[in-house]
Amino acid sequence: MRWTLLIAVAAIAATLWLPGEAAQPAAPGGGDKITFEDYREWRDNFLERRRSELAVALSAGDLSAQHKARLEQTKAYYDWLAGLSAADRDRRYRDRFERIDSDHDGTMDRAERAAWRDKQRAFYHRDGTAESAARPAAGSAAGPAAGPAHGPASAAAAPPPID
Repeated sequence: MRWTLLIAVAAIAATLWLPGEAAQPAAPGGGDKITFEDYREWRDNFLERRRSELAVALSAGDLSAQHKARLEQTKAYYDWLAGLSAADRDRRYRDRFERIDSDHDGTMDRAERAAWRDKQRAFYHRDGTAESAARPAAGSAAGPAAGPAHGPASAAAAPPPID
């Protein structure tokens, strides 16, 4: 039982360590279009799932201080988002949905989701290019400390991370 738990925690920690992105919401019925209601349901489910994953990852005792701090920062953001009223979360989800829905027809299609994913990859430098490798290290003058933080203290000033 101990080994099973240890392996499960190690697997989750390994997946959290690697850069990644959340799976895109699937259109209901196998269709190509996603409505705001589908998107909101997917975001709410993802929020709860991500909070659980982070809690498990933080329970591992062998985390480096830097990794633990990053997990705690990420968890604080998701806890803050979960603590918002449903109306506030809906407003944030609606704002994001409308940015993704570039033709403003009330649905997101595959092309709009792909364009948004590409935009976010470029913004967060997760495209594997030399530019992402040349980013400053944490704590440097141009590193994350100089940029906007995500979470409760700065949520109004900065866009939330895309996960």
